[in-house]
Amino acid sequence: MEEEFDLREALATGDRLQEVIARATVNKEFLKEVIELLDDDLWTVQKNALKVVVEVLRDMPELHDSLITKLMVMLRKSEAVPLTQEIARAFGVLADVAPEKVSKVVPVIFANYRVGDPKIKVNATYVLEEIMRVRPSLLGNVFRDISFMLTSKETSDKLAALNFILALSENGMKYITPFLPKLFALLHDKNELVRASAVETLVALGEKNEKMRKIVMSKLGEITDDKSELVQKKLKEGFSRLVMLER
Repeated sequence: MEEEFDLREALATGDRLQEVIARATVNKEFLKEVIELLDDDLWTVQKNALKVVVEVLRDMPELHDSLITKLMVMLRKSEAVPLTQEIARAFGVLADVAPEKVSKVVPVIFANYRVGDPKIKVNATYVLEEIMRVRPSLLGNVFRDISFMLTSKETSDKLAALNFILALSENGMKYITPFLPKLFALLHDKNELVRASAVETLVALGEKNEKMRKIVMSKLGEITDDKSELVQKKLKEGFSRLVMLER
């Protein structure tokens, strides 16, 4: 590495990031320095270092095992949303190029969601959503857990499950169909935030699938007398979006 090139400064500011990626691609010693900065005290350095590593990992299978181990540690420690999002993106790339390796840690990530503190639960949600978008076949028994979450006593579980369903819908309705009865039931949940979020989720599903659209409009029509201003707002917005697609 040239003496005048300050790698940490480049990663901290995000300046010259393309140059860092280019160097890391052709110089393994330089890449090693980047990987070491995944442990930096500054989250922006970690985020940009990870961004560089993600750009090169597709062609370097020898990195996959060690990076997954590192990501699991970073997942638990991250306190910055942009860093967590980059961790999730890294898991998404790995789910694409090394699915068998990621499948082994999915249960652990979900366990972090189930028993972790609020910060870890949020971080795990980001990662699980990304894996669901990229390769839902890796979820295994997590599908069953999502079903349980839809009837949980905890509002946070229901809201997370709705986010998971939206992520799964990126791969078609076949992953969503088993959840529909419980999803429709959430339109009558006692919590207005859950009801409003269920409306948003169903509208998003209706936008993606014409057959689903008609069912969603029918179901939303059953709750037009909901007393919540928030739910009424989401219903009005949802009907407007769906009706436009029906024209």
